[in-house]
Amino acid sequence: MSDFPQMSFQQRTSQIMSQSQVQKMSQTQIMSLNLLAMSSADLRNEIYSYAAKNPALEIKSDSLESGVKSSRAEVSASSRFSDNTHYGSASASGSEASDNFQAALESNADEREALTDHLEHQLNAMKLSDEEKALCLKLIYNLDEKGFHILAPISFLDGENPLHNEEFLNKCLCLVQHLDPLGTCTNNYLESLLVQAKISGNASRLTLFFLEKQEHFDLLNPPQPAKIQKKIADYLLGQKKLKFTGENEKQLEKNDYSIEEIEDSLNFIRGLDPYPARNFGSTTTNYVSPDVIVRRNEGFSSDLPSDSMQEAEPEFVVTFAREFLPKLEISKEYSSLIKSAEIKEGDNGEQAERKRAELKFARNSVNEAKVFIESVLYRESTVLKAAQEIVSAQINFFRKGSRYLAPLRQKDIAEKLGLHEATISRMANSKYLACEWGIFPIGYFFTNAIGTAKTKVESEDEKNDSKKSKALPSKDSPSDGENSVLSKEAVKYEIEQILEEHKNDKKALSDQKISDILAQKGIKVARRTVAKYRSQLNINSSYER
Repeated sequence: MSDFPQMSFQQRTSQIMSQSQVQKMSQTQIMSLNLLAMSSADLRNEIYSYAAKNPALEIKSDSLESGVKSSRAEVSASSRFSDNTHYGSASASGSEASDNFQAALESNADEREALTDHLEHQLNAMKLSDEEKALCLKLIYNLDEKGFHILAPISFLDGENPLHNEEFLNKCLCLVQHLDPLGTCTNNYLESLLVQAKISGNASRLTLFFLEKQEHFDLLNPPQPAKIQKKIADYLLGQKKLKFTGENEKQLEKNDYSIEEIEDSLNFIRGLDPYPARNFGSTTTNYVSPDVIVRRNEGFSSDLPSDSMQEAEPEFVVTFAREFLPKLEISKEYSSLIKSAEIKEGDNGEQAERKRAELKFARNSVNEAKVFIESVLYRESTVLKAAQEIVSAQINFFRKGSRYLAPLRQKDIAEKLGLHEATISRMANSKYLACEWGIFPIGYFFTNAIGTAKTKVESEDEKNDSKKSKALPSKDSPSDGENSVLSKEAVKYEIEQILEEHKNDKKALSDQKISDILAQKGIKVARRTVAKYRSQLNINSSYER
């Protein structure tokens, strides 16, 4: 009897642990599927957001950002586990009022001139070389609604062009910065203020000193001349001891600035605009970064014997575009903290309790960071494998172009990879594939079968019977004898080609006539379907052409 309660307790404990493991696996899977459904842009934002919340996850490098550093890099190890965080929340009525106000703002159309249009008009009026104009346009369309860089300007330089060096980049940056409004095409508000001050030509050395660095600008808080004067003296004394004195700081050491001069600098800075683009409208520009790149393999040869084709290099090389995403790693500091932690069972007291809390926090953070990295890698692996299967299924498209796009279902790819169809659907969401024919949404390659092309050789009786005979696919038809059906995009392409061939006809082709011509090519498409595809191609009806 005495053993029964103990066995029951052990069984319950085992069940609880098992349920906990199942729940943990479920959470991991949910994270993996959520990341899989994200576009590259959304995943970038999610990575930076997650890295800001989890100090054990660090961004090792980011090719699209110049000098990206985590905000916690300057935080000491001792303060990372402190309890000095303060939390607050708005009331329900306050949140509702804020939402209503935001909705009212968003309901009004922004009819102001777009910043990009305003800058481009000025640029077109300048005498620039083709290289200068091209880079300046890239810099202009790289600005956010505040007029600051989205991507690091250096990323727009062409490494293979000898003209594209740092001096050339600085020249183009200066050209855009001098356009109206002054101070756009900068990294942040402080650099914008400094550019405006330099362009004005009448900024004092003290003013330039305040705008040179963030730590100098912080001396102006609070903006009280007497306190600022004392802060300047203390700062310069500290820099002199550290031997970090810059050129402006050396000039400042030779002068004792009066209260009046500090007030003049304050008034001058107040006259500058930290956000010079605020008076202009914003245009929504969607930048598409391919998730997968497909390149034709120059080393591939179709002349090899069929037996050796399996060992030969593939015709197309499929690679995942990793350069568009930050590289992640586990914090070495947190890993070493876990390894070096020594807490004996007999240790008590506040210090031991703090160590236990820090160790628990570090372990949880590292484990969660590992799960996040594994989820990102799962996304990469799934997208890459699916893309490889798509290339294999749509090989004629990659060889000859969109005219040869074959019918393909998401279910087909799911079965080949042993995944659920919903997983492939998530994979295809907001992902792009780049190849020699352009950049396409991955969903573009999934298309239903539309027409049936007759590929069997007809008998002599059928050929002689004009009522029963149907034309074989012509040599210009995308049907190659292997596929008896055509994709939606292939039919659209055929419609475009037919209209292009007959564009100079005295009478425009009707939808029924187009359907008849398609039938002659072995493509069975109803008139209503032709009308639908013609409309999707933005081509007017025969009455309007």
